[in-house]
Amino acid sequence: MLIVTTALLACAGMAGYAFVLMRKRPPLALYESRRRQPDFLPIGQIPPWLIQLIVRQEDPNFYTHPGFDIEAIRKTWRTNKCEGRIVLGASIISQQLAKNLYLRFTRNYLRKTVELLIALALERRLGKTRILELYVNIIYYGFGIYGIANATRFYFDKSVSDLSLNQMVMLAIIPSAPTTGNPIQHPEVFERLRNGYLVRFTEEAPPLISRAQAEDILGRRATCLDPELRAPDDFTRSYPSVVPMINERFGPLSSI
Repeated sequence: MLIVTTALLACAGMAGYAFVLMRKRPPLALYESRRRQPDFLPIGQIPPWLIQLIVRQEDPNFYTHPGFDIEAIRKTWRTNKCEGRIVLGASIISQQLAKNLYLRFTRNYLRKTVELLIALALERRLGKTRILELYVNIIYYGFGIYGIANATRFYFDKSVSDLSLNQMVMLAIIPSAPTTGNPIQHPEVFERLRNGYLVRFTEEAPPLISRAQAEDILGRRATCLDPELRAPDDFTRSYPSVVPMINERFGPLSSI
């Protein structure tokens, strides 16, 4: 009985904390504030194929789940239990947005629970389109770069509307390992990641990339992942591999 009571009180406390956070920083107000920033790119100006690649990469069930993916949670729980520590977070797009808008990046189950509660609220208050729009505009791309518009300029020196298919694939994959698998600093690591993720893009239904397109991309080796990819320079060579990430609520954080 004591265990049940303690668990109920803990849940109530976490729910209250999530409520206070969202009361102080209403999701719609945050969305409108971000939209006014000059680097914000409306989702209607992003190629639909790029949006589909990002969703397939980060959260394949984004359009059907209510803010959590029960199968992803089960898989993560089993993995973390085997490892004896939190190595996976099961963070789908809504939960990643909740973390970036409201929470520190520490890894523990209490924070994950609050993150889940906020994600559920974001789904109700913002809806899928605005959640995805916010997400692609604050996602981290390495080298202190945030958001798809800034990343496109940094990596390829062009606008999002001018991206090739290969470049869209790269921009969909970079956030999965923006420092340790960055295509400029670590092209060999990125090549291995890309080759693995192409399976998801080509074999999971409906396929987003044809086998012929995948073969063309696979032919781009670490020595030249893309002819327009920014070449290594003094800035990228000297940029530290572990840097403070920026959280919308707390600013730069050293604990990720």
